[in-house]
Amino acid sequence: MAKVGKIELGGRESGSGVAFQLSAPAQLSHVYAPTGEPWEVEIRKGETNIVARTPNSLGRSDILAYGPEQVQRCLDLLSFEKRENLLVKRPGDEHIVLYVRDGAYVAQHVSVSALGMGMKVSVKITDKDGNVLPANPTSPPVWTPGLRFYRLSQSNTDLYDAYRNLCLGLEALLDTICPKRRNERERKWLFRAISQVGSTIELKRFVPSNCSDPVAHIVETQYEHIRCRLFHAKVAQPISRPDIPDPEEVASAYEWLIRLLREIAQRCLSVRSGGGGGVTDAGFKMVLDNALADRLTIYFTDDTSPFKKEDTEVSPGGRPVFPFSKVTYLSETAPGRVSFIGLQALAEIEVVPVVHRICSKAGDALMTGWSIEEGLYLDGTDYLESYQGFRLINRDLPRIVFGEDS
Repeated sequence: MAKVGKIELGGRESGSGVAFQLSAPAQLSHVYAPTGEPWEVEIRKGETNIVARTPNSLGRSDILAYGPEQVQRCLDLLSFEKRENLLVKRPGDEHIVLYVRDGAYVAQHVSVSALGMGMKVSVKITDKDGNVLPANPTSPPVWTPGLRFYRLSQSNTDLYDAYRNLCLGLEALLDTICPKRRNERERKWLFRAISQVGSTIELKRFVPSNCSDPVAHIVETQYEHIRCRLFHAKVAQPISRPDIPDPEEVASAYEWLIRLLREIAQRCLSVRSGGGGGVTDAGFKMVLDNALADRLTIYFTDDTSPFKKEDTEVSPGGRPVFPFSKVTYLSETAPGRVSFIGLQALAEIEVVPVVHRICSKAGDALMTGWSIEEGLYLDGTDYLESYQGFRLINRDLPRIVFGEDS
């Protein structure tokens, strides 16, 4: 059976599972087994992972649909019963999923790295003789109710709560611009309000490039697929019928939504933007495509050395290093994000190591590194997969990463 540290995860004849990192090492060992549900959630004293597992052989999307909610329920009970208050760190950006694909068991480590970029622009106006002219006076600040929810969203540590507040902020902005009519259904009002702001801003900038109806896409993906499920989920239902989006979906939706909200506030309500400019998503994609498309390799090792920014080697301790046999560069997979994936059939390795570090290189230069502190044991699995990404973080633009250390 595959394990993360001492906690069983799944594998052939034992099922599927997902592991997340905790905000701090657990102070006790505990197994949560909900009545009538084929799930268990486990933490171990002193370890930093929480695992949700099921004897069922599930695909990746099903594991991420059911597992995270079981994890949250376990943490709710621990807080209430044991006064053990823990959070999941960066749930949309780092986790391990053990799932079934075409009958094979795949242990996939997911990791998204933040890549900070920024630029400063200054403007100096002179007359014909070269004399510097005084700058135009700064416009007075404009406050609007949506900014309260924006602040609450940006100051949150929980991804789901941050998204909920961001949605409320968007709806407050839209109601200021295009008030909801009496007895008007919310979906109809959103179509009308977003269509109205679309006469001022270019909505195509906030949807995928192949989208032909930006208004419908925004309503369907943000309101129906994410917002309604988070606000209206029937949480008393058994986990076999969840309606809560997985953390990867919410993280991606937040990135789209905050760009749209800020554009509406600035262009439609004259809210000052503050800060400097930013690198565009297209510019980010171009830079990463040129740097990575043909020069990318991914490795794993049993070296227990914690990853440090100054590392230059996959294994600073000189332990054996294993390259992933297949590496695919996926380019842009979301606005301001590029992704790549490595795949290794474990049958091709004579002695499969306990995985403690997964790193990538561009040419000879170490590019990313992730430590699995307690180790990933791969017994009972057929493939190891590393799904990695780079997310653009404009240093002068809003926060889009949430978690203990974000």
